[in-house]
Amino acid sequence: MARIIVAELCPECGSLDVRATEPRWFRIEWDRRDALDDGWVDRLELCCRDCGLVWD
Repeated sequence: MARIIVAELCPECGSLDVRATEPRWFRIEWDRRDALDDGWVDRLELCCRDCGLVWD
């Protein structure tokens, strides 16, 4: 089985130093998370560590 890896590039500066984060409004304390959702995230934000751009 072939596996495909996709790297996210910053649309502003082209950096590969990008991370995925849950938006602040969605953060839930880990000890309560199982009671509040099934672990799926509705939306992710991506943030460039080089230039600071945030997008989704």
